[in-house]
Amino acid sequence: MSQAQLIFIDKRNQPIKEYIVAVAASDGLNIKGIQVIASPAKGEKALLTATLKIPPLEAFQFNTPAIIKDMLANLVVGAETLSVEAFIEKASEDEAVRKSLTQSIKKLKTKLTDLISEFTDSEVLNLIRERRNDALFKLKEHDQALKGKKVVCIDIEATDICTKESADIIQVSVCDLEGNNLLNQLINPGYDIPENEKHNICTEMVKDAPFLTEAWPQIHAVLAEADIVLAYSTESDFAYLQKSAEKKLLEFDLDYNNWLDAAELSKDLIGALRWQSEKMYWFYKTPKLTDAYEKILGKPFPGDAHDALADARATVELFLAMLEKGRKSQVAVKKAPVAKETISNNPFAQAFAAAKRKK
Repeated sequence: MSQAQLIFIDKRNQPIKEYIVAVAASDGLNIKGIQVIASPAKGEKALLTATLKIPPLEAFQFNTPAIIKDMLANLVVGAETLSVEAFIEKASEDEAVRKSLTQSIKKLKTKLTDLISEFTDSEVLNLIRERRNDALFKLKEHDQALKGKKVVCIDIEATDICTKESADIIQVSVCDLEGNNLLNQLINPGYDIPENEKHNICTEMVKDAPFLTEAWPQIHAVLAEADIVLAYSTESDFAYLQKSAEKKLLEFDLDYNNWLDAAELSKDLIGALRWQSEKMYWFYKTPKLTDAYEKILGKPFPGDAHDALADARATVELFLAMLEKGRKSQVAVKKAPVAKETISNNPFAQAFAAAKRKK
């Protein structure tokens, strides 16, 4: 009778920490030193060794059995990804060995349960759950508040980032919530457009386009007539318009309070939680438009990610998908933030947070 078995190897130097849980929650994780070996018998040379990948926990609703099932379906052997069954077949051609290895899967699952429970029992996950619930509540509120309102979505391409004084607008696109094109205008900045990875617009494309001063009345009117202006990162799009108006002495009556940021909503709904080690606080990363679109809608990003009209339409589609999630959610009452928002691996930070809660 074969004594072969699957053995879980854990060569970690330290226990799982909160910031590691946060990374695993959204991105998944490869932990050095964690392996599965197919052993012919105790003390004998391994038949085959695989490394383990922990998938994004949130994608499996932090469900330990579901996470383990995915891990066993994606064992990494060199450049190959194998299911545990394929791993066993590759390990040996001896049927008795294969049978013994298969019988040991149950014991391996127990070991993996202990590992994954270190993640799924972490209080960090409560922070994520609360953030997602708050996001769904906000979306449910927006879904009601926007009924009957005229909402337009804007996207802008420019020669540089909005914080640079030299940045000039070279494309403005606006659409409605049906994706209808309300405005799609290339702008001639009056000089050769420098090469930029942020867009695909070149000098040749804008040579016959109007200057911003000529196109401004239409741009300003389309935005001013809307009840709500939607954008992915409203701060940058608004800054482009405001700074351009100041620089060229143009009319500017746009109210930032009427702008709605789809990037902030997506950050709350799917943004990855991270730990700022120097200042000791948790924060959520704002996903790129392409990433948010593909994660929330579950399909590839359409068209050109560097074209203003394509980005505006994608933002609308993303926003409507988020509204639908809020509308269909069971979140009825917004919960207060959890007291453990200040979870830290630093003992001084922990003591400070505990003292603050007692006041």
